[in-house]
Amino acid sequence: MKNIFFQEKYIFFLICFFGIFLRYYNHSFDDLWYDEVISFYIANPEFSFQETLKQNNLIDINIATYHFLLKFIFTFFGYTVENGRLFSVILSSLSIFTVSYLSWIISRNKSYLFTSFLLSLNIFLISYSQELRVYSTLFFFSSLSLILFLKILKKSEFTFALYVLYFFISLILVALHPFAIIIFLSYLLYLILHFFKYKKKNIHLIASNLIILIFASLIYFQSFKLAAGVGGANDYFWMTNPDLKFFTNFYFSSFFGSRLLGLIFLFVFVFLIATNLKKIKNLEIIVLLLSIIFLSYFLPIVFGIIFEPVLVSRYIIFVLIPINLVIAVLAFEIKNKFKIILISLLVILTFGNHFTEQTFKQFFQDRIVSKPEYTAAMKFIEKSGNKNYILKVTKMKNEQATVNALNNYIKYLNKKNNFDLKFWPSNKISVKTWHICFQDFNGKDCKIENVKNFNVLEIKNFNNIELKLIE
Repeated sequence: MKNIFFQEKYIFFLICFFGIFLRYYNHSFDDLWYDEVISFYIANPEFSFQETLKQNNLIDINIATYHFLLKFIFTFFGYTVENGRLFSVILSSLSIFTVSYLSWIISRNKSYLFTSFLLSLNIFLISYSQELRVYSTLFFFSSLSLILFLKILKKSEFTFALYVLYFFISLILVALHPFAIIIFLSYLLYLILHFFKYKKKNIHLIASNLIILIFASLIYFQSFKLAAGVGGANDYFWMTNPDLKFFTNFYFSSFFGSRLLGLIFLFVFVFLIATNLKKIKNLEIIVLLLSIIFLSYFLPIVFGIIFEPVLVSRYIIFVLIPINLVIAVLAFEIKNKFKIILISLLVILTFGNHFTEQTFKQFFQDRIVSKPEYTAAMKFIEKSGNKNYILKVTKMKNEQATVNALNNYIKYLNKKNNFDLKFWPSNKISVKTWHICFQDFNGKDCKIENVKNFNVLEIKNFNNIELKLIE
């Protein structure tokens, strides 16, 4: 029995190591895309506390919590893109352990091994672990909050230290992103259902969650007003409500790497729920997980119909925690050989899908650039002999703040690569100048605006960047 335990641990750490390796390897291969550019700018350690808040409010639609965490990393480890992305890599790697532990808390069987595999090789999580944005941090703190919630729920008596830790972690979580509110609404829904089923009040836990939700309402009040279209035009809100195609996969295609794989995982997910209705009716922890999944889709869709669209797959990245847990835990509830067939199928498909993704393809062919090629474009400008540039920035929340953020990153790359590019601060072009259009936020509309009487001498395209030499 002891040998089996050590064998399980060996397999578990081997799976986790593989997941960590995929997150770390080539984590800084691409340059930044626009959202990362603004995070890199706002978290500048040279900014004062007030300046960080100001720049965050000017340029981002979320509050500044993540940027202060990032600012802390930059202050102690250096203001580099790699350090910012390593922060995401580390938290995403730790999440493999925390969510696997959640699986162990719920099932107390080998389903935690399957959970660790699904998390380690999840293409969506790997992708966002290599971004200088809030999403891996949101995912990690969501897993911690769930662990502590279940720990408290299983305790028969009040434990002050556990409540303090839960409260502290939950405040950080809810301050990271407004969609984290969904998790705490799910907690309350589960506690209410639990009360009607077992007459167990859980007063302290209900009170804690109500305080957290009140805190969230206060800090996101202005954000909710903007998202609801109150207090000004929302030209910079680029999202749209889900179309009919969305309801055939619920982002599972994005979450699991392909349309086919997404449909297979969605089918398995629904099948496992349908065949385990008794456990769900008995208010097992599965009910809590399903509540998080349901509200993560339902509430943003309703809000989007009534006000402005708000649902984006990365905003509900934490929904992968209950989705993977439901699949892993309920798969191990199957009592016959079909369990082995089902788990083996999902393992083979998940592993095999990576041969169509850059995670594996980069080992036997050149990796394809997926984000704007800042460095390549700047190198081209540097070699052209015409080192002045202007930027196309329109319809952003604050155009000047966007220009400042872009120039901050270009300045960083200038220093890193010994370039000498110079931003032209006005539209009065008197020398040959490069017009830079970043297509990750401008789209394909790269026409030159606010410049009169110019001639286009040369056009050069890089991934998501168009350069025009004008005079």
